[in-house]
Amino acid sequence: MKRMRDTPFAVTSRPALLAAALAIAITAISPRPALAAEVQSNVGFYLSLREILFFSAQVGAWTAVRLDPGERVLNQGVDGNVAAVVTSLRVIGFSGLLNSADEFRILGEDPVESLRVEGNVATLLMKRRALGFSAFTARWASIDRAFPAR
Repeated sequence: MKRMRDTPFAVTSRPALLAAALAIAITAISPRPALAAEVQSNVGFYLSLREILFFSAQVGAWTAVRLDPGERVLNQGVDGNVAAVVTSLRVIGFSGLLNSADEFRILGEDPVESLRVEGNVATLLMKRRALGFSAFTARWASIDRAFPAR
């Protein structure tokens, strides 16, 4: 039985030779897509009793968000180009790409179930509503849940 490496291989036509050379060149120089685990964080933040300081590595600047008296931080997350902070009154999203923050007021009767921050997106799931924050727009988008949790 012959092994493949012992078998000569030849491209006999010029178009086939060019196509093979092009395919090899494209494969050799094409960058591979970045995986979510490989995306470095471009956002940093500090929490204090009176404010949240967000830093954008992309822009090289700070953004401050003042906390109201009695407002408590309940949850936070940072990854890629997004940071999100859930307080007792609101959720604050920060885009490292645009060095911009946006907030969405949270009603006390709509409790937070989950916060996830991954890459360019933060999502917040509440009993009656879901929110999504994009690093590309630096805005929260909301939708009422079709089948609210009981």
